[in-house]
Amino acid sequence: MIVEVIAVGTELLIGQITNTNAAVIGARLAEEGFDAHYQVTVGDNLSRVADAIRSALSRADAVVLTGGIGPTPDDLTREAMARVAGRAMTRDQAHAAWIGERIGSQGGTVNPTVLRMADLPEGAEGLPNANGVALGVALEHNGKWMFAVPGVPVEMIAMLDQEVLPRLRRLGAGSTVLRNRVLRTWGMGESRIAETLDDLFESTNPSVAFLISDMEVKVRISAKAADREAADGLIEPVEEEVRARLGGVVFGADEETVEAIVLDRLRALGWTVATAEEATLGQVGARLAITDEQRQTFAGSTIGAGQPPEADVVLRVGPIGSDRDAGRRTTRQVEMTVTTPGGVVSRVFDFGGDEERVRSFATIAGLHLLRLALDPSTERPPS
Repeated sequence: MIVEVIAVGTELLIGQITNTNAAVIGARLAEEGFDAHYQVTVGDNLSRVADAIRSALSRADAVVLTGGIGPTPDDLTREAMARVAGRAMTRDQAHAAWIGERIGSQGGTVNPTVLRMADLPEGAEGLPNANGVALGVALEHNGKWMFAVPGVPVEMIAMLDQEVLPRLRRLGAGSTVLRNRVLRTWGMGESRIAETLDDLFESTNPSVAFLISDMEVKVRISAKAADREAADGLIEPVEEEVRARLGGVVFGADEETVEAIVLDRLRALGWTVATAEEATLGQVGARLAITDEQRQTFAGSTIGAGQPPEADVVLRVGPIGSDRDAGRRTTRQVEMTVTTPGGVVSRVFDFGGDEERVRSFATIAGLHLLRLALDPSTERPPS
């Protein structure tokens, strides 16, 4: 079953708001095994929104629109759906009365504009909004379905999960399930990973792809099957092969982060950690602090060349070095040292780019140097 996503809002086109809704909806659709070949962003214009819907319906079995169902005159998604389906607009009087009661209970005055959030194309089903006021819309037209959900993320996610996805599941009964496994790597460049896994990219089910984020390269293995167990069964041998080829550069999977892995190892060893950071300005410590919710393992950070808080393990990040000519680009060196009860690990990294980029890369590198220094076989010496 093919489902297309349309994000409505001029603010998305001009960069005032980042289009996170399309990403969330796309991820949810993929998890359910639906195909999504296009995502479209369109401004607040009735004709253009209607054209976008028509184009989507020509390619897909269902369309999910996000945004444009609020109370203001530029909220035109409902009207565009009605135009495409050749329907008049109607008002859900029960919902309109509820809106009036809600506003009245808060001491407000009901105006005609706010009641637009109770309007629907004729014959459409209003979808309850668990976290807001505007009704969502479910409308069938010529055997295909249009769904409209709010643009406010907290409202959109609730309506998508509670109202839209259950309907899509029923419509797509018997469809395949898509499962993904993401292996996270560090220490090998994307071109070398692509070389190492070259023949695996030829497979279509499961398929193998990769993306780079800062200094980490993620290898995604995706499989479609009749159910989750079958899809996972297709992924398993490919995952084993990827891990065998890449070896120790694979440090985690799916949502695992390097800071979580570092803290897990420290807890297992009964050690605490602190940082003294110049180049990274405390960013390594900030990531550890956010993840260490109980504040039992991370002892704190010193920004600069001063003494760090007392801890069993200390990461020291030196300053950003001066520009070095490395041929086609300039690089800047950052020296790092990790001191543990078992010894000292030091490394000098070369990073390209401006100071912000160097700082970002150095933060990742510092966390991974901690990870590598905390070998699970290391035992804390007796006190």
